[in-house]
Amino acid sequence: MKVCAGIVLYNPDIKRLKKCIDAVYSQVDRLILINNASDNTEEIEKELSEKSFIWIKNEKNLGIAAALNQLIKYADENDYKWVLTLDQDSICEDGLVEKLSAVTAEQKDNSNTPGYRLTETDNDRVAMVSPLIIDRGLSEINRKRNEPLPVIEDVPMCITSGCLTNVSAILATGGFSEWLFVYDVDREMCIRLLRKGYRLLRVNGTRLYHEHGQKTVVRKFLFKKIVYRNYSPVSVYYMTRNLVFMLRKYGSEYAKNPILRRVRMYIAFFVKFIFEPDRKQRLKAFRQGVKEGKAVCINDAQG
Repeated sequence: MKVCAGIVLYNPDIKRLKKCIDAVYSQVDRLILINNASDNTEEIEKELSEKSFIWIKNEKNLGIAAALNQLIKYADENDYKWVLTLDQDSICEDGLVEKLSAVTAEQKDNSNTPGYRLTETDNDRVAMVSPLIIDRGLSEINRKRNEPLPVIEDVPMCITSGCLTNVSAILATGGFSEWLFVYDVDREMCIRLLRKGYRLLRVNGTRLYHEHGQKTVVRKFLFKKIVYRNYSPVSVYYMTRNLVFMLRKYGSEYAKNPILRRVRMYIAFFVKFIFEPDRKQRLKAFRQGVKEGKAVCINDAQG
């Protein structure tokens, strides 16, 4: 099956990016790099000059969603029905693309996939196929899976990184929401896909190793160990704004308990506010995010 892959770049760690590229390069027919006006663009191009890529260079940071839409457009215009989306800090294991491809619409006979078989009708409704995600940055709080996992299972969402995505399904939903810019872009898309009757699958027999660029911090609060990522005030704004928007617009489709999720948002901000610097900027970003997230939902409902 013909598959292209795309990586969205924004100020990447070059060594980590090279590991990401080396892991996927031989698994796909074409690799597209979408550079969102990284500050280290010259260094990126110099370090990656030995391999052949399709470059999409944006003059400013358009965000994850816009870059993903550019990737989907490229795939559609070049007759790729499926595209693998990757973060710049994720490493896929050997054979990942082959295993994910085994359950796509292109593969009508799944007899080589042990323990699972899709009917032809099922295959036509598959929008995303993701691997099992291993988050290295949060290894201390990763839940241990002692229970046996099915070979393949339906899931409520697939994160963008390492996901084999059906190009026509994304186009049918109108593409990724560019207003979200960065956070919750994948979750919002998954909700719309499920609403249209598409299926989201996870192949537990292959793994993607995810590493976030943000520093993982370990603190003690009320005699408990708290593990979290340290985000900049700009990230606090987008995370808060998008979370408020998603909770108000999608409710239980986004979180099992929207009220509890909202409470957790305030608690998480309070804990980080105690420990981290730039408190004034963080508080301003948080308040602005809450305000704009609510405002967009109100305007959306009135429109």
